[in-house]
Formats: sequence, structure tokens, C-alpha cells
Amino acid sequence: MGGSGVLSHGVEQEGASGASEPSAGGAVAAAPARPAGPRFFTGSFEHSVDDKNRLVLPASYRPRLAAGAYLGPLDGFLGLWPDDGFAGVLDKWEDGIGLGLVSQEAYDAFLAATFEVQPDGQGRIVVAKSLRAFAGLAGPVMVVGARHRIAVWARDSWDQRQQAIPEGPDSALRQAARDLKL
Repeated sequence: MGGSGVLSHGVEQEGASGASEPSAGGAVAAAPARPAGPRFFTGSFEHSVDDKNRLVLPASYRPRLAAGAYLGPLDGFLGLWPDDGFAGVLDKWEDGIGLGLVSQEAYDAFLAATFEVQPDGQGRIVVAKSLRAFAGLAGPVMVVGARHRIAVWARDSWDQRQQAIPEGPDSALRQAARDLKL
């Protein structure tokens, strides 16, 4: 059967409403399941690592991380990726090796320093000693949404990063909104 505007319209309506309609063979096509929780990680939250080396995750992030996550070192802070998104991170590393941007040794070091974590019933994850030392996590911690991952910063490091923005973060946001015509 050739394509028609009606069939296309039916597909568009199905996608818009989220409902499934029978196909030509009578079977109902199910929409792919999306992980529970936010599609993107946004927002910033001040927390701390407790005396048992646990970090409480923001409540809004917890559903997306319920199946587990990976916590690893980045550029002076820690990255936390949902289990279902970590393969993409490893693919980027491997692409970087293939392009000569990063070394196999750096990739090996990243893997050795990255830990699988599982939030407990209160939404806490254990932060390995080596990662706490790497990111300087003693005292207040900023848990910051970074689209497909979460960034975990020592509060002092986060504040220094924000202060390094010329004219300050509020001015930079206003200018970016104007430039991007948001």
C-alpha cells in the first residue's frame, strides 16, 4: 500500500496523544517506554556528603536514577549518569580515542575511577573516597543538573566557577537569552 497523508496524519496524532491505534494488521503498536523521572536534569541543589560518605540526591532526580547510575571524575567535579545513559558516555570516550583526542590510558583511568552506584530508599548514594578526594567534597556540595547527567561540585569550586563568568552569571544569562532570542 502506498503512503498517504491520512496514514501520516494518523501517525502524527498517535505520537501527539501518546495513544496507540491498531495498525493495518490489527496489532496495537506500543510506544517505547521512557525512563521514569525527568528527561533532562536541570536545577541546582545544595547538599552535603554525610559522615557515612553518602550524598542525598534531589528528589526530582531520584526516579530517573532508581535503576542505578555511574559516578565518575570529570574536570574538577563528578559526573553522575543514569544507568541507561552511560553507554553513550563510553561511546564518546571510544570515539575520542579513535580520533586521537584522548588516550587509551586516560580512558582506562576514567573507567578505573568510575563506580556503579545504587540509590538507597532515601535517595542516597555512597561516594567513594577517591572521588571525594578528586572533587574536594568536604562540606557543602552542589548537585547541578547538566542535561543528560548530573554534576557534583564542591560548593567552593562551584562558586569560583560562577564568579569566573564575566559580568556574573545573571548578566550572562540575560545576554544569552537575548542572543538566542529565547
